[in-house]
Amino acid sequence: MSVSKSLFRYTGFVLSVTTARVVGTIITAVTFPFLVRRLGVDVYGLWSYVVAVCGFTGLVANPGLTAYAAQQVAARREAAFQTISDVLVLRILTGMVAVVAVLIVSSFEVRKDVRLLLAWYGVASIFSATLSLDYLLSSLELFHAQSFISITQQALYAVGIFTMVRSPNDVIWVPASIVGSSLLTNLIGWTFMMREGYRFKFAIAPRRWVAILTPSLHYAGSSFMSTIYHRSGQIAVRWYLGEHALGLYAAAARLADLLRNFLSVAQNVMMPRMALHANAGNGLSRLTRIATSILVLFGVPLAVGGIVTAPVVIPWLLGAQFQEAVHAFQWVAPYVITAPAAALFAGTILYAMGRHRDYFISTCVGAVATVVLCLVLPPFLGIAGACIAYVLGEFAVAIYAFWRCPPEVRIAANTPLLNFAVVASLFMAGGLWITLPKHLPPLALVGIGCAIYLIAWAAFGRNLLKREILHGA
Repeated sequence: MSVSKSLFRYTGFVLSVTTARVVGTIITAVTFPFLVRRLGVDVYGLWSYVVAVCGFTGLVANPGLTAYAAQQVAARREAAFQTISDVLVLRILTGMVAVVAVLIVSSFEVRKDVRLLLAWYGVASIFSATLSLDYLLSSLELFHAQSFISITQQALYAVGIFTMVRSPNDVIWVPASIVGSSLLTNLIGWTFMMREGYRFKFAIAPRRWVAILTPSLHYAGSSFMSTIYHRSGQIAVRWYLGEHALGLYAAAARLADLLRNFLSVAQNVMMPRMALHANAGNGLSRLTRIATSILVLFGVPLAVGGIVTAPVVIPWLLGAQFQEAVHAFQWVAPYVITAPAAALFAGTILYAMGRHRDYFISTCVGAVATVVLCLVLPPFLGIAGACIAYVLGEFAVAIYAFWRCPPEVRIAANTPLLNFAVVASLFMAGGLWITLPKHLPPLALVGIGCAIYLIAWAAFGRNLLKREILHGA
């Protein structure tokens, strides 16, 4: 294949994946406010607790097996297909263990409705995930099929939410929409694989299982630690503060994560290129500079703007019943900076460079920090304590991973745009504080904040931005 055809092909892949990410994030941004308004504070909090618990049992069902299989297929293509049948059998066996774990955990739940949700969604999601082949599509460079399936799954889920969820009593339709859309798109995935001519030879060889499980458990360890620092907050808040506080915390944390998804689109597009240049110092340093500049340019004003506009935007977006979530969101807003930073330095740079041990340790640092803070802060600071733990867990991952990056990467990440981005964001915050008493519509307030930030850059930071663009070119 010629260089021009190859470039055109991979440009199409990038556009396809980017489109799927953007569309998926937009669909989530539309369904999330609708869902929290219909479920209410308490029920939405309980649903988030169910998702958190199932996140841990899901790791039992898939202890890194799909990550290992995807890596093998990407490296060896059809030659690695004999691994898939063994992985499928192992996933069935681990899935059975996970089902038992779900049923045991749900039996200790004191609320009947939560017990039903845990058992139903836990078992159904394990079954659905076992049948999925999504993890192979990117390894086989079927990016267009993967993007189509991703958008279809999100759209089917949204249809289920908008048509079936009308009140807190309809919460059972949330997991039904998730599992139903997943099963349908699993069928589409199998169909795409067959149409492309890929055929699996189901030859089971238990002697290969140890060779599969050993590296898989390394992947599982990092995933487990990541799940701890992402999900511990829900469990701690329900344990210490009750279900109403859990609903407020869950809504604030989910909204911050949604904003982070918009910021992560650019990072996801750059990940393959950063992996390609992992061992080329200049290339990786240049891409690191670009990635950190994007994070600073958009993450800082997003966090500052979210803190200032929260009293207006949160009730408008989530409903008046979530008025109490304003302060929670203000505490959790820095997550839109710390989470992408952790993903950049740990999940992208360290992992791409093959420093899997450092990557694993960074996730351990985040897990330990989050668990300790979740145990200590909520009893004294309430929801704010859980929000601080959520933010600082990601910050701990980012700091350790940054420290373990090569010196040239750390130097490249020290972008001069940071100082001015902070100044411009504070300038924007001052303008918004002056505007808040005028009771403008939330969208107008957001527009004013964006305009002030852009004017600050155009008036005082234009030359700095030009130099940085030329530096990264």
